[in-house]
Amino acid sequence: MSFLLRNAPQVLIQTELNLKHFRDIVNYTFHKSGYDITYDQWSVLNTISKNQGITQKVIAQQTNKEPASISRILKLLEKKEMVEKLNDKKNKRAKRIYLTPNGDDIQKKATKAFNNIAKQGFNGIYEQEINLFVRISDKLQGNFEKMNEKVRE
Repeated sequence: MSFLLRNAPQVLIQTELNLKHFRDIVNYTFHKSGYDITYDQWSVLNTISKNQGITQKVIAQQTNKEPASISRILKLLEKKEMVEKLNDKKNKRAKRIYLTPNGDDIQKKATKAFNNIAKQGFNGIYEQEINLFVRISDKLQGNFEKMNEKVRE
């Protein structure tokens, strides 16, 4: 157990640093390619592309972002004519979010760039190593979620 405690800060900081570098590369590549979106905006576009007509609440859940952040991102994407909000037929207060043809085009192009970056980043890492990393990450997430629930009680 002392091994874990000694290495926990390094593991968590390294994970955060890896994600920061990845996001920076994605943002730079998107900008350089003229896509006019960020990693976070792509994440929202990608989520919508998998479920046209999704609600803002579900987008927040699936992207693990705060509803206020999703609201800001959607306003930006709407201004860029990449998404449109339509009234829900059953619930007049709810809005359904759809990609526009422009948003669909950008999402597909940006996803290719994203996948290329991920492929390069994971170069030299074996499938078994990824599977182990995912299992460990899932356990950590579960542990931290349980702790977070207790803290909020």
